Amino acid sequence: MAKRLRAVALLLVISAAVFSVACGVKSNPIPSSRLIPATPAHVVLKPTGEGMLISFNIPAAPTPSRAVEEIKIYYGYLPLTGDPACPPCPPRLRKSYDFTLQKGKSKVDPMEGGRFSYLDAAAPLNMEAVYQVVLIDTSGRVSKPSPLVRMPRLVLAAAPLNLKVTSGDNEVILAWDEVKVSAKGDKLSDISGYVVVRKGPEGTKQLNERPLTMAMLKDQTVVNGKDYSYQIFATRAYRDKHLPGQGSHWAKATPKDMKPPAPPSDLAGASANDGIYLRYTPSPDRDVAGYHVYRKAKGGQWTKISESLVVENVFIDKNVKPDKVYYYRVQAQDEAGNLSQFSEVMDIVHLP
Repeated sequence: MAKRLRAVALLLVISAAVFSVACGVKSNPIPSSRLIPATPAHVVLKPTGEGMLISFNIPAAPTPSRAVEEIKIYYGYLPLTGDPACPPCPPRLRKSYDFTLQKGKSKVDPMEGGRFSYLDAAAPLNMEAVYQVVLIDTSGRVSKPSPLVRMPRLVLAAAPLNLKVTSGDNEVILAWDEVKVSAKGDKLSDISGYVVVRKGPEGTKQLNERPLTMAMLKDQTVVNGKDYSYQIFATRAYRDKHLPGQGSHWAKATPKDMKPPAPPSDLAGASANDGIYLRYTPSPDRDVAGYHVYRKAKGGQWTKISESLVVENVFIDKNVKPDKVYYYRVQAQDEAGNLSQFSEVMDIVHLP
């Protein structure tokens, strides 16, 4: 009996080994839920003067059979007050815009993925547009639908007028006229504020997350010597959204250093055969580019005698006459062109 049990056990072990070799399975199969295209991500709506712009990400495909080939954008338009048949219910979207992606014929490569955009010019004014996106790959597998995205398409607020920018020291001050009408000239009572867009060395970005309630802004996030451009949009309020209108003209600004350097000090002179030698303690400011030297005779007017910026703390005045009294003073200039106050005045008789 024991021999018979050992034989049966051995037969089961051999059968299992043969089955595992014949099967050739090295890992668990990929779940079918991971083979379908990823759910469309980062679906963004932007109302424009021409319609509603919808954009979203197309995932890159690991194999040609999993590349996205078709796009369905389901849509619907509701009154701003909601669906009268079912106010609390999510809308049922039955109609769709259908697109086919083909390599070389589309802005989005089916294998590489990318950002897909579509302008829905049929989106009506003063209605809420609602969308949901579905992706289909070359094998016919359908993604899970994206979350519903919705945005009202209102008549745009008019562009702010008379945008003025004033460049300061590490700041730019902006001011513009308040907006009270739409782009069509109709009076609006739902202007919620303004958003400011800036172009600069770091790219283009919106400066304020929430609309400004006043038609002005002091931008202190700029760097002296860099070029910036600004554009303003008035926003209309709808529920918890603030919809930007038409943009103002772009206005340029270049903030610059306006702080004058400290003046040089301890001005002293000595008379020699070839002229009068001046020496002074330099300004302590690091951005000083050089110095201007001024001279006058007794009873005369101050005249700048340095033809160019003096980069050292010494200067020789060779255009002097013996036994005559001269007065001197020195002024610092920084790299932004700001001038310091003058040093103390020093007088000396030229005795060669």
